[in-house]
Amino acid sequence: MHASNRTLATIPVSLAFALIANFNFAQISLCEPVSANPHTKGASQHEAGEKAQEKSPPEPPIENVVNVSTNDLADKAHEYIGKNIKFNAKFFAFSSLALDYKPAMRPSKSYLSFLILRPEAHVPYSEIKLAMPIPKEKDPESTVLTSLKDGDEVEVIGKVFAAPMDEPWVDVLRLKKLSSAEDDKKNDKKISSSSSDSVKETGLPRGAKNPETLSPTSRPKEGAPVKEHNAE
Repeated sequence: MHASNRTLATIPVSLAFALIANFNFAQISLCEPVSANPHTKGASQHEAGEKAQEKSPPEPPIENVVNVSTNDLADKAHEYIGKNIKFNAKFFAFSSLALDYKPAMRPSKSYLSFLILRPEAHVPYSEIKLAMPIPKEKDPESTVLTSLKDGDEVEVIGKVFAAPMDEPWVDVLRLKKLSSAEDDKKNDKKISSSSSDSVKETGLPRGAKNPETLSPTSRPKEGAPVKEHNAE
């Protein structure tokens, strides 16, 4: 009898079966792949996507930018042809004024246009034509454009590419919102709140006289006939 056979013969039968069972279980555990949690994997991919969006490359700087006033730009359009300019102004409204004009073509299919206000009055510059490529939905300019309203102060960086009719036609390269037109809204809210308070207290509109507070001479007596005035 060989040495290995003698060793097996000396081991109890129950212990031998236990050893065989443990050996098979260890083989199964080692062969089974470890499955990743799908929810954890999806969350990690989402976080990676957000970090990639946050780390989007900064916009390249625009060189040789000249600071101008809107009045100078409107009066001396030919002096700025081919130059990068920068100015601050108040937004007025979107318009198609700078689009689809053959001498300075910017098609309305791929461009938008807007008007800015004169500094001395709430009157838009019709002579300053501002054309801007329609941004994609995820571009920062898209968020700025959708939030603009009359009176918001903006910073415009652009390039004057033409001056037909002695008027500047500007390609808007960058648009930044500097401040919101909140003062008018705050004043309107104050007026409306004060008028609503007066209505709550007296039940009458602001400025109306309460009959109870009128002097006896100014109030009509009960049962007194009402005089009718006939037009002669």
